[in-house]
Amino acid sequence: MTWVKIDDSFPDHPKIIGLSDRAFRLHIKGLCYCGMYLTNGFLPYASVSAMISEPEYKPSDELEASGLWRRIEGGFVIHDYLEHQTSKSQVEEKREAVRARVKKYRNSKSNAVTNAFVTTPEDRIQNTEDRIQNTERKDKYFPDDENEKSSILTLEVVQTDGGPNTYVTPFPRVKTAHEAVLRVSSKLADARANGINAWNLSRLIEDEWDAMHNANDLGGCIALTAWYVSELQSRSLTSAEIGRIGQMTKRFGRIALLSIDEAASKDLDDLVSYAFRVAQNKYKERQGK
Repeated sequence: MTWVKIDDSFPDHPKIIGLSDRAFRLHIKGLCYCGMYLTNGFLPYASVSAMISEPEYKPSDELEASGLWRRIEGGFVIHDYLEHQTSKSQVEEKREAVRARVKKYRNSKSNAVTNAFVTTPEDRIQNTEDRIQNTERKDKYFPDDENEKSSILTLEVVQTDGGPNTYVTPFPRVKTAHEAVLRVSSKLADARANGINAWNLSRLIEDEWDAMHNANDLGGCIALTAWYVSELQSRSLTSAEIGRIGQMTKRFGRIALLSIDEAASKDLDDLVSYAFRVAQNKYKERQGK
């Protein structure tokens, strides 16, 4: 997701203040189009036509006359777009930096683990189940102490695609959530073993989440949600993030999980904060506010 930058004096700019409402709206839609599709300010004729709801009226002519848009071959270009907005190359550089950061994190975790991988999904599941049985843990657990929140996730060594490389991924300490993750992992492993690559992770998570929520296992729901976010972002969560996930889950219920799925489709550095805002809006819509 990209952003369009408009300063607080924008409506009063000499080129803007005299525009009709329809021309002003078209200009904003044009800026958003260029930001979404990274066109560096270019607007094809076909796209402009689709933005104009009344064919007999052409606010694009008004924008051209004011000097905000300039007609070129195949469409228009927004005047001085790159002086105020982010260019395609800058967006791509930022996205590449995020991908590199995630890759570096995964590699650092992989290099930190030596001779510790499990050879098969079945062995991994059995190994983790043994650790659960040999460790005192509460079935319904969510720490109130801020210092304990980070321990809601613990490190578990897993193998990637049956190969020799390993990486460390956080698994829930809450027993019910831990077992839910094992079931999801087992289903995904079985699907891959049978040549199926179309499993929907979010749907599997939602099914497990609903089962725990129906059993009034709020701690399990929070832990599973935190694990899901950590998987989506491929990084460890901070105590503050886990605390906010808990707050979001308690307050919004299943809306929280749906909001995380929506946030996962965006290019975000802070998925939790964005998901929280989405959950608030979804909750207000359902309440009819």
